[in-house]
Amino acid sequence: MQPRNISKFYYKNLFIYSTPQFNGSMEKYFVSHTEKLVVFVIMPDSKEGFNMVRLYNKGLLVEEKRAWTSDNKFLYYASWYFYQIFFMLKYFTKDERFVLIGGHPLSFFGMWIQKLLRQVTFVYMIGDYFPTINTVYYLFQKLKEFYHGSIPYSFYLSDPVNKIMNESVLNTSNRKTIMWGVKPKKIERELSKAQHSMLFVGLIKENQGLELLFEFLRAHKEYILKIVGISHGDLYEKYTAMIKNLGISKQVYYPNRFFSDKDLNKISKECFVGVAPYLTGPMHGTYFVDPGKIKAYTEMQLPVIMSNTSSIAQYIKDFKAGEIIKRDVVSLHEALIKIRDNYSSYKAGVEAFNKHFFYETYYGEKFKFLENIV
Repeated sequence: MQPRNISKFYYKNLFIYSTPQFNGSMEKYFVSHTEKLVVFVIMPDSKEGFNMVRLYNKGLLVEEKRAWTSDNKFLYYASWYFYQIFFMLKYFTKDERFVLIGGHPLSFFGMWIQKLLRQVTFVYMIGDYFPTINTVYYLFQKLKEFYHGSIPYSFYLSDPVNKIMNESVLNTSNRKTIMWGVKPKKIERELSKAQHSMLFVGLIKENQGLELLFEFLRAHKEYILKIVGISHGDLYEKYTAMIKNLGISKQVYYPNRFFSDKDLNKISKECFVGVAPYLTGPMHGTYFVDPGKIKAYTEMQLPVIMSNTSSIAQYIKDFKAGEIIKRDVVSLHEALIKIRDNYSSYKAGVEAFNKHFFYETYYGEKFKFLENIV
């Protein structure tokens, strides 16, 4: 695909959600191509005490303000919804038609009231699926299905999620899969200095296989693991205790916080591969989604080692941008050696992968349907 005019504004008025975490350069894409864009930034950790709103006019940042939130669950969601309504009223007049792209059912609560207040058309971005292993997940899925059936436009971050919501994978003007895009960074690394360092980035959860990486480090003292991300609850204490008990403290960098792009790029330069040994199988949410972690690695020009879960694994395999492993120490070790011994080949695979998902061309084609409704 050839990029359309990268300086043209294809969309008139949009209200979208964003996050400081990896979001496939979606915000950047819409900033470049929307006349008026309101971005509601939800912080990944409510303990920050604030979210943010940004107003762009033809690609230029006009306003950026904080929006109060709380780590109390009720107040967290109540303030989120309040500010959505407030920003709709503040930044769009009664005469302006705009599209709101939301990824959480909360965004669509009381749609009929929101439509009375402003001329809004809703688009549902469904990025995840949680197996109905308990009542909470079951009710949450039913709520998603209810709004999905009430909203005329939806897109999905993976084909498996698309299929769950529609019983088959749809690719129509108002129902389609749109995966995360990528914006490759120019990062050069010296393999001789980085060849024993692995990078793990993103929100840290128990289904992401850190235990396997710790076991690997215990057996292979020459390797180092850099963990960049936030652990919620008591997970940080659990993992730091595990690291100490396994005697791998000197092999693990785990500050338990997010970094700026500049600092993250610097850390990634010291590593030669990105790792994602997720738990596998349909009882784990990663099985269905397009995990941002994988494309964050390829953006940083890192080959990927991941377990065989998520449809993105097939793309990594097809483009030869990494290795798909069994979830054991031996398979991980073999993948590390294979990538290190054929590094230029895997780098070429990462470049081909990034070209396929390059955000300007990929989103330009996938989001054409928005041009007809704004």
